[in-house]
Amino acid sequence: MNRYQAKAFAILSGGILALPLLAFGWHLPKIAVSSAKYAVHDEPDPNDGQSCYAFGRLDISFHTEKKGPPAVGMVVTDPRGRRVGFDPIKNSAWQELPQAEGFIDCDAPDGEGECRGIIQVCGPVSGTYKLEVIAKKTALYSLAISGTSQEVGYPQGLRSNNSEAALNDVAIGKGSRDILLLNYSRDPSAKIAFQSPQAPVASNE
Repeated sequence: MNRYQAKAFAILSGGILALPLLAFGWHLPKIAVSSAKYAVHDEPDPNDGQSCYAFGRLDISFHTEKKGPPAVGMVVTDPRGRRVGFDPIKNSAWQELPQAEGFIDCDAPDGEGECRGIIQVCGPVSGTYKLEVIAKKTALYSLAISGTSQEVGYPQGLRSNNSEAALNDVAIGKGSRDILLLNYSRDPSAKIAFQSPQAPVASNE
């Protein structure tokens, strides 16, 4: 286990919850992933924080019904096959995207002791994202996803559009992996949406 993975594991196991799981600038090992099954668009990646917000944003929040850290982890794969997230079963962390981070948030004012896992991607490219929910324990998990389009110029100034998607109280068994496919586009006229069927595909890989 490298030091980045050790930090992520300590956080999800009830360690220092204030530290990020993944952060901008982490240089974790790159692992080649085939992108053949993802729709890939010819769009530039963001190269700094300012351009990342101009290109759009994808925010994914997940939690389980128990207090404390979520009983599940998540790995998000973008349309180009790059990953960000943490697998609590394999004890592996990834940050392969130019501008992305993941962390555990236990400071929500109405959380009542509940912690949320959050993955944020700035400047996400358009296409299909794979969301892999990985259960460390049997649990019910919920997802809240927000997608913001790229900024477009209007006479009144720059504007972007926001859309949301959610799943609530999905049952998952210990050691299981649920796969969800999410469509995102930088186009302000498009909305994020789960691919049909919306129900996750269980996997025990």
